[in-house]
Amino acid sequence: MQLVSRGAEADIFLADWHGKRAVSKYRAPKAYRHPALDASVRRQRTIHEASLISAAKKAGVDTPFIYFVDPEKAEIIMEFVGGRIARDVLDLDLCKKMGQHAALLHTSNIVHGDLTTSNFIVSGKKLVLIDFGLAYYSERMEDMAVDVRLIKEAFTSAHISLRGAFAGFVRGYAVVAGKKKTSRILENVREIEQRGRYARVA
Repeated sequence: MQLVSRGAEADIFLADWHGKRAVSKYRAPKAYRHPALDASVRRQRTIHEASLISAAKKAGVDTPFIYFVDPEKAEIIMEFVGGRIARDVLDLDLCKKMGQHAALLHTSNIVHGDLTTSNFIVSGKKLVLIDFGLAYYSERMEDMAVDVRLIKEAFTSAHISLRGAFAGFVRGYAVVAGKKKTSRILENVREIEQRGRYARVA
């Protein structure tokens, strides 16, 4: 297997799955944890991530297809999604589609946890959301607002030249979630931003 990236939580490899190009996400053992605890943590996080990827797909979000999960080895083997990272080809239509994807997740009480333009892949006519390592279930509006706040930061920093990016995202979100929920989410985003400003002043 070929190492693609090494992260704090998991390593990503290119792999072959019965003749198909695939991706292996492997959570390596952590020496700083007790071996029994480490095995339990890695096992549970692997199962949790795989279940969330599947739940997101059921919610209508394009995600990689999972071929195999090995909880004991802490490995997920999934479809290799060819294409370009949305960050590199971003336009207003993609922003709107990202908003729709986020709303589909949130209406199923799934919080992605790392909703950025780097975790979307443009694959043909599909927009595929990847990396559910930080995802979790929540009904709290504030948790969903953290997702929205995160991608808003990406739009206003890495994509500052694309005017209307966040507005496009919000339009897409509202198409799925409705105006009432969208307004509540945006209010929570503003509250989070206000707390951040007060914290920096203090």
